[in-house]
Amino acid sequence: MAEMGTGRIIDNKYEILTSIGRGGMSYVWLCRDKRLNKMWAVKEFRPSSISSQSAANRQGILDEANFIKRLDHPAIPRVVDIIDTGASIFVVMDFIDGTALSKALRQQGEPFEQERVIEWGIQLCDVLQYLHDGPPPDGYPVIYRDMKPANIMLRGDDTVKLIDFGISMELMPSGPSDVRVIGTAGYGAPEQVDREIHKTVPVDARADIYALGTTLYSLVTGHVPRMHKDETGKQSTDFEMRPIREWDGQLSEGLEHIIQKATQRDPLDRYQNAADMRYDLEHYQELTQEYRAVQKKKVDGFRNRLIATGIAFVAGILCLGISFLVRNSSYGSLVHEASLADATESNIRLETDEKSGLIAMTADASPAEDLLTRAIEVSPDRIDTYFELLNVYEEDDIFTTTESKRWMSLWQRYGRDLEANPQYNKLCYNVGIMYLVYYDYANANAYAKYEQGGGADSHGVVSGQAAIENMTQAVRWFNDVVSHPEPVIADVPSGQDTSDSHDLYQIELDSATHYVSLGTFYNKVAKANREGGEILGSYKEFWSTLEQMLIGTDEHPPTIRTATSIVKLKMCQVAFESINSSTYLTGFRNAGVTKEQTSKLLDAVVAYAQELQDFARLSDAAGPMYDEIDGGKDDARTNIARVYDDRWEQVKKQASKDDEGKKAVGE
Repeated sequence: MAEMGTGRIIDNKYEILTSIGRGGMSYVWLCRDKRLNKMWAVKEFRPSSISSQSAANRQGILDEANFIKRLDHPAIPRVVDIIDTGASIFVVMDFIDGTALSKALRQQGEPFEQERVIEWGIQLCDVLQYLHDGPPPDGYPVIYRDMKPANIMLRGDDTVKLIDFGISMELMPSGPSDVRVIGTAGYGAPEQVDREIHKTVPVDARADIYALGTTLYSLVTGHVPRMHKDETGKQSTDFEMRPIREWDGQLSEGLEHIIQKATQRDPLDRYQNAADMRYDLEHYQELTQEYRAVQKKKVDGFRNRLIATGIAFVAGILCLGISFLVRNSSYGSLVHEASLADATESNIRLETDEKSGLIAMTADASPAEDLLTRAIEVSPDRIDTYFELLNVYEEDDIFTTTESKRWMSLWQRYGRDLEANPQYNKLCYNVGIMYLVYYDYANANAYAKYEQGGGADSHGVVSGQAAIENMTQAVRWFNDVVSHPEPVIADVPSGQDTSDSHDLYQIELDSATHYVSLGTFYNKVAKANREGGEILGSYKEFWSTLEQMLIGTDEHPPTIRTATSIVKLKMCQVAFESINSSTYLTGFRNAGVTKEQTSKLLDAVVAYAQELQDFARLSDAAGPMYDEIDGGKDDARTNIARVYDDRWEQVKKQASKDDEGKKAVGE
């Protein structure tokens, strides 16, 4: 064989033109295919790295090359030939005419434009999702494990390609193909590069999510990890990941949110798949603080922390489980398609109800709902899909009666089989909130939006009865939360703080208990109206619950303070409609509630509503609640005065009659 260098011919086919790179084990050459007159990149592994003293090295190189040869994605260079001469191994692959992003960042001397970084992020999410879904032919998920700017090649058309699969691994049924602590410090996820964390937290697709987040961080801020040694010679990484807008105030709040979520230390708090991250990157302009408050993000922290209760117990089989779930191509593709599909109900129409004769609005399932329903039918034990379906229902701020019917049909078939899942309580709580806040029992909101062609203003809210009906529908779900025992927290991995999980669970349990109390009261009132009966004690309990929720005590702050903005407004609406009802207000008065107490509660309701005014203007669901309170507060004060003053006049009249009676007896 000819001497190493340009002009050599490999396998009588590839002519070496020049060197384009080198590493610890290999050289990379630019070669011309003499037969096809095409340029290829050829990686030559040094003889020392594949010596007879290390047969494992040789096999590892061949396995890696054959593994990459199976991949077929436009953002991954193809391996087209593998040549083993005995002395050397040559891997022939696509030549990428471009520059590594790390080099481009250094040459540019300043961060890349935000829009370009976001577009690259979307492209990289696509390739990660391809790998995590399990490329053919065996379909095992692939974890890349080395996402960083140096391994991303930028081409002239501003597209990117992912290179260097040297430390990628497959998640096979028998377990991961590589369990080494490996990766690039600063970019690699904690469970991948930290030896202690690696012992208890398995490396899966979410490690790549983390590395993509740190990569985007470097590209958009210009700050990269830097290695340094202390006085003892120990190496460490200097990489301060402050929020990106602290570096540049012009950067998007939405992109900051995406990067922060992707780079959470706990994998459970990150995006759970690349498709979700891709979706947010495509919609980053919507991810303002107000928007996130309205939309109730898909992956909320409590749900994710709750999953952690079983990690230590199942750590030995987690990789197998991940492999099986991700490889379920039917389920995975349905969920992925749903994340990209329209969440708006289709074929909206008005129909006459055969029983009542009333005209009602009905609609077919949205494409996203239909795909998630099919995914549940494929894997009914995957509780995360039910959470995703709730997000679809809530996306337009209206949970219609037709959506409710379809949800209940699905729940009757599969819901009770989920009771053993540690997230069952959380799911029931979220369903209760959905009915409490978004349920459109009279089709009023949905009809208004239908008439307006999907406009933002919904004038069809049925005031007064709306909060009561929604609470009545929601109470069965909150009853499930209260009646089930607290999820087990004891099996959280060693060293992980469980206080947040306990606190969050207790907050939602307390809230659910209050909601049950309110719903139970409404049911008793309805029954008393139909059948008669004394409910004075129920009014006392109901009032006590309202005070606990909105006013609190010296020892216990008001429950409403821990609620989301939309739930705060709903609770304000419940209290307001109770005070603004002469029937309920009379019940409170007869139960011993004073005028000062009712006025204080009304003041609290109005104050909370004012705090949420800006938020309410962004939401179809919250806007009418705020308008009802703001527009009716004066009437409510008049109502309080009338009910209590009428009572005072009755007392004075009765006293006057008693005095007259006494005088008559005396005479």
